[in-house]
Amino acid sequence: MIKRVRVYLIRHGHVQYFDKQHQPVNPKYAPLSATGIAQISQLAEQLKAVQMDQIYSSTMPRSIQTAEILASTQRNSTIQSCDDIREIKSGRLKELDSTQAHIVIKKAYQHRRYALDTFMQGERWHEFEARTTHWLEKILLQQADLQHQHILVSSHDAVNRIFLNHAHGLNEKDIQVQEQNYACLNILDYFIENDQIIETRILLQNFTAHNVLKINETHNALDDVYQIYMKTNGFKREMI
Repeated sequence: MIKRVRVYLIRHGHVQYFDKQHQPVNPKYAPLSATGIAQISQLAEQLKAVQMDQIYSSTMPRSIQTAEILASTQRNSTIQSCDDIREIKSGRLKELDSTQAHIVIKKAYQHRRYALDTFMQGERWHEFEARTTHWLEKILLQQADLQHQHILVSSHDAVNRIFLNHAHGLNEKDIQVQEQNYACLNILDYFIENDQIIETRILLQNFTAHNVLKINETHNALDDVYQIYMKTNGFKREMI
């Protein structure tokens, strides 16, 4: 018997990753901004039409906060936080050689093209891909066994990109093409038979309820980090 599991894969809302002095905020603890809360609240209003069988988040505050807002319109508001879908970890950019910044930061999502073993001198790409895709496949089989058909996953930019590559059959490929704006929604159907994923369909990708036409969406997160890095001399002085 073939079972279908539909995944509502969401990137958390807007986060302010830099303080007023233009210094990086530890992304491990960064919460949603007021803009991010508004973005996710708007999406929650649309998603309340679908009652989720299970809600997942990562263990990072911005992901949990996003899941809590989305869960507030659900009958089943229990959230299961999973460390395996935490965002990929970068290294200390203040220690980066500025001559390498354009590749290491701006081209980080083209890691295979530029032979980057790590994400901005932090977590190794192959380890990140392994932990996230292993989690996804395990959860899909578990949910199928429970006869669950709708699950919500509150996650992160790079995590979602890996999942989308996985759905496209592009495992171990660069992820720069799988754009994920703040508070975006992806809908993916997985068909499972005999404990195997036999087919995947992408119904919706990078939909933003707060900005359907992507007006002014010209930069991704890496573009913004690179821009501030260069303007602050590698975060070593205040931005002019």
